[in-house]
Amino acid sequence: MAHVPSPVPDTEPYPSERFRLRHAYEQLSRRFANTPLTDTNLDCFLRAAADLFGEAGFTVDVGIDQVYQNGRPTGLFIPEVTVTGRVVHQTEQDHDRIQWEVREGLADGVKGVIREDGTRTEEPRKKIIG
Repeated sequence: MAHVPSPVPDTEPYPSERFRLRHAYEQLSRRFANTPLTDTNLDCFLRAAADLFGEAGFTVDVGIDQVYQNGRPTGLFIPEVTVTGRVVHQTEQDHDRIQWEVREGLADGVKGVIREDGTRTEEPRKKIIG
């Protein structure tokens, strides 16, 4: 399962990037579900993870955990993909981009803003300066 660590500027995905991360993970899962863990398959999996998440704009680290039952190995292995950074390094979060993407519905599928009173609206309130 794709895991995004604590929010730091270089790994915290923008709302529009979450779909690409989810898509990369789903493709990886579909391609390698129920595949025996051999050296060749592991190499293919590691390359595919780097490529798919790289296309989404992120670097990843892959760990493989063995499944145990009653303290005994089952022969099943579960990969863990962890986002470790971006292909193009960022030093700070673009808050204007986040605000725009949330307002456009890219975060939760609902366009608009939530006002101070808790109501939703398509348009933010206009500030009257004067």
